[in-house]
Amino acid sequence: MPKILVSDFDETLYTSIKELNNNIEKIKQFINNGNIFIIATGRSYVNIFKCIEKHKIPFSYLICNDGGTIFDSDFKLIYRNDIPNDIVEKIYKYLFENNILKITYFDTGFDFIKVPSKNINSIIINDINRQKSIEVLNDITSKFPLIHGYISKFWINITSKEVTKSNGIKKILEINNYNKNDVYTIGDTINDISMIKEYNGACMNHSTKDVKEICSLTFNSVLEYIDYIENKTE
Repeated sequence: MPKILVSDFDETLYTSIKELNNNIEKIKQFINNGNIFIIATGRSYVNIFKCIEKHKIPFSYLICNDGGTIFDSDFKLIYRNDIPNDIVEKIYKYLFENNILKITYFDTGFDFIKVPSKNINSIIINDINRQKSIEVLNDITSKFPLIHGYISKFWINITSKEVTKSNGIKKILEINNYNKNDVYTIGDTINDISMIKEYNGACMNHSTKDVKEICSLTFNSVLEYIDYIENKTE
């Protein structure tokens, strides 16, 4: 059975151009040896697509919006889990009434729009003031229990409650009948915790405190982690 490596993108796979290029060469070898490499990112499809094309990053599957959408190696959409339409409408009203719409974007799964239509996969709100962002996120998640969210470096990220990187991986395993025990994951921050806890997790040495608290294996790069996986399974 193939080994399945799932990597976060920002500050994990991509920490610098030099490190990214080193990781890419190792990933090519990993895939050529019959294994599976999956990128799992909080980024939207439109955002990550440009970066993957620019740097010619090889992958077997692409998980975007923390599991909200999944694409195969040809960028074909194979799964999506949207925020319920009625909840989107209510959140839109809340953002309007609280004068937050001007810093809000609605992700259709393929593009960002300012006025929501049907099939919204995620909502992002610019984190201008961290304390205010915490208050807004707590208010939204308490009013609308069918969604959840977290604050990343620059954004409040909101998705359907069932959307996590862990559940995105689970969907790929179900589609291909892969074995859970063959999955290895690596990340560095809060939205990586679900997959690190569920699937043979590791983290980057620079990971946030909450990640390091639940992770016993740390590495300097994805390349280094692949070496560990290969040596462990020989």
